[in-house]
Amino acid sequence: MSDDVWGKVTQVHLEPTQKCQARCPMCDRNENGGKTNKYLTNADLSLEDIKKIMPIPFVKQLKNLYMCGNHGDPILADECLEILQWLRKINPKIHLSIVTNGGARDKKFWIEMAKVVNKVTFSVDGLADTNHLYRQGVSWKNVEANMKTYSKAGGKAEWHFLIFAYNEHQVVAAQWHAAQLRFKFVIKKSGRYLSTNTLKLRPEHQAVDRHGNETQLLAFPEDPKYQNKSKGDYDAVTDKFGSMDNYLEVAEIQPKCIKKEEIYISAEGLVLPCCWTAGQMYKWWMKPQQAQIWEHINKFDINGKTNSIKDIRKTFFKSISDSWEVGPNRLKVCALKCNKKFDPFEAQWK
Repeated sequence: MSDDVWGKVTQVHLEPTQKCQARCPMCDRNENGGKTNKYLTNADLSLEDIKKIMPIPFVKQLKNLYMCGNHGDPILADECLEILQWLRKINPKIHLSIVTNGGARDKKFWIEMAKVVNKVTFSVDGLADTNHLYRQGVSWKNVEANMKTYSKAGGKAEWHFLIFAYNEHQVVAAQWHAAQLRFKFVIKKSGRYLSTNTLKLRPEHQAVDRHGNETQLLAFPEDPKYQNKSKGDYDAVTDKFGSMDNYLEVAEIQPKCIKKEEIYISAEGLVLPCCWTAGQMYKWWMKPQQAQIWEHINKFDINGKTNSIKDIRKTFFKSISDSWEVGPNRLKVCALKCNKKFDPFEAQWK
């Protein structure tokens, strides 16, 4: 790979905190909705941290910055609002957005949020009787109140509704509620039925509580129009290559991060190409530093608080792109998330 393969940066995916009140069963923050991932520290970025990582000239070149968590919910960051307000002040034209479960903070926070961001994506997967079945630990009363406050303050939003067998009957009702709030309603067809551990499809995912007791069974929706269509692509790939693992050794990689001119910044201040490469760092079911990504991380200083984004991209990012040559040693998370034939992430919205 050439040294300039990474190009410029016009978009940042920022995860300002590892803190979250939810226990979503398919999130790496916890063990199937139960015990908290033992490798997390509840790291949190302050406004001063952000100023070190993203100097003013860098912020001015950005077109878009969005906050969304691998492990945390942006609104739980201590200085979430202050960070967004500073970014808006430095770059008035930047598009700012957040993705949240919407179940935290007070009325004043949501009124101020409506003034500074271009959009909030509320990840709400049901109504009063069902949202908590996946968003374990999230109060519907708080979610409903916060969405109403934000809407009344003039905020623009999307309501993303993750479809499961137990909530698919509520789509029409949820659409009606979204319309009352003047929110765009988006059906999201989960692509998380592929185990990142075994690289095999699993038709069901059993959620548990903090004590390990079984709670909700997460199953594919019954209506075909709500199902993630990548299952057919998975079958085609594994039939041709024998296994998904075999396919990933030869799959053509078309990096989304390069196409989007994007980088990801973690709650610790680490700078990586995307949330998927970062997500490999702390799998609760892996031993510390067992994932492939650590072979690249351990060679360099990738903390934006102590090293520049420019230098991190020149060294660490190049190490990643150099690994894309066909073969068993390539960084498989890149092949899995950015190949041409199997993309459950993009299929969520199709």
